[in-house]
Amino acid sequence: MTARERSLRLPPELMSVRTGRQFARDVLAEWGLRRLADEVQLGVSELITNAVRHARTDVELRLRVDGRLYVEVRDFEPTLHRPAEVGRTDPLATSGRGLQIVAAVSRDWGVRGLADGKAVWFRVDLPDLASPDADVYTLAGRGPAAATIDRPSRASQDAPDRSMQARAVN
Repeated sequence: MTARERSLRLPPELMSVRTGRQFARDVLAEWGLRRLADEVQLGVSELITNAVRHARTDVELRLRVDGRLYVEVRDFEPTLHRPAEVGRTDPLATSGRGLQIVAAVSRDWGVRGLADGKAVWFRVDLPDLASPDADVYTLAGRGPAAATIDRPSRASQDAPDRSMQARAVN
């Protein structure tokens, strides 16, 4: 796949999270990478939410593919906040797990300090485009032939199931 890049500037409002997700989904579809949409949209949601809540500046979402997919959310607040440590978040808290989610859906992630802000990014491996995916693979007419389906014989259906009896006694 040839190198490509797309970006979108968003205002510091919560509606930007939805707009960013839609943008990512549309770009991935355009690039033939629909298989990555769920993970990427989740990561984009978390990073834009963090930028809007903490930086309160415009946000730039950038997607770049060049052997891998790179997703970056840049804000214009130069203060770097230390992420919450795994296991240190209050289990009842309603926030504080965004970067843990990003780490779970990506191959790698990080933060780059910039002169006029910071960029939080994550990287996702590209799928093998030669193999079919459940989202695009149709099962119509491709199921096993009726003769190859393993069905118990009538005799085995009538026989008592010794394993069930043994479990019931114990």
